[in-house]
Amino acid sequence: MMQGDSLGYYEALEIPTDAGAETIKQQYHLLAKRWHPDRNTDESAPERFQKISVAYNILKEPESRLKYDLLSYAYDEAHFPDMNNLKIYTSRIGNEEIDLRHIKLYKETGKILTHSEEEVQEICNYKEAKQLTLKTSVHNWLLGWWSLSGIAKNLKALMINYEKVLSDYSGNFTLLTHNMLAYAQEQRYDEAHACGRLALRYAIPKAKFLVEEFMKSLPYQRDYIYPQWSKNSFRAVQSIIPICLLIAGCIVGSTRVMSIEEFNKLWHSSDKINYFQEVRFNGGGSTVDDLVVSKVVSIPVNTEDLSNLYHLTKDCRVMYGPDDNFDVLKELPARTTVRLTGFTPDEKWARVMIDNGEMGFVKYEDIKRGIGKDIPEDSQIYTDSSL
Repeated sequence: MMQGDSLGYYEALEIPTDAGAETIKQQYHLLAKRWHPDRNTDESAPERFQKISVAYNILKEPESRLKYDLLSYAYDEAHFPDMNNLKIYTSRIGNEEIDLRHIKLYKETGKILTHSEEEVQEICNYKEAKQLTLKTSVHNWLLGWWSLSGIAKNLKALMINYEKVLSDYSGNFTLLTHNMLAYAQEQRYDEAHACGRLALRYAIPKAKFLVEEFMKSLPYQRDYIYPQWSKNSFRAVQSIIPICLLIAGCIVGSTRVMSIEEFNKLWHSSDKINYFQEVRFNGGGSTVDDLVVSKVVSIPVNTEDLSNLYHLTKDCRVMYGPDDNFDVLKELPARTTVRLTGFTPDEKWARVMIDNGEMGFVKYEDIKRGIGKDIPEDSQIYTDSSL
């Protein structure tokens, strides 16, 4: 059976998948005459005629043909869904969400003399995916070694999970394409368009063309902002257990036991501010004011994260410090997109990063979550890791 023809409709009409509408019509009439039970006494004639009729009914209409073509790239014959009754895939707890992913991980369990292996496949949102990845990592690191025959397989599973945790292109294309069609079936066109944009990241060239064609037919009103599914964050989750085991080994192997006072000192040292803000005064001069910065609650800067992008609700002056008495760093027009990097404890001032990478302060009431004006290509506040 040819690719993109899971149920064999093109094969039934004896045409290629890129056949034109006129070719489909002509071929149907030719085969229908040949296999009509009233004309053909072959015992397979009724079944062949029915298959030809069903295939023609699907392929003669551009909309149903496009839907069939998309689902044929997403599913094989055994798993092909009811085209007219598609159910929306949900997260692990049953919530409908746009930004879902199909996660595939390998779990190994040692059993002294034997071992077992399991392929874990789940549809998750971002938080669920990280929890599942951590849970599987903990299982493999703690329970995957208890069998001589399973050590090599557990090591292989750990490496595959680390390298390919977000690389299930086929599973993600199926999930996102299915939900695109399911949302469109419910006339939820914004959601359908959003799923289509995500599906394009996982599509092979022919399937990508079909997704784009379907998206052109959708009326939609808004674009969604998606959180970035960074491989590095998932790899960091999988590094927690080996790092903890390494630290534990160092502590056990150490000849000196750390005192309570030393431990508390080490623990609280992480609270220190390691960033200093240059402050310029109206009267002239500047200084590095660690006192001012120590009063600012810092937010880690991750330029792949869209959740901390804000925009100005009006024309604003970006100040060097959290007070109107400081000098102006820059004047920015309304709807300029900035990155939130911190705020004062009273939440009166927000520290933001602007396009050139500098940081300054604006009043918290003058910013709103979400992208305003388009972010310039050379901006330092956002990096799209998917490109």
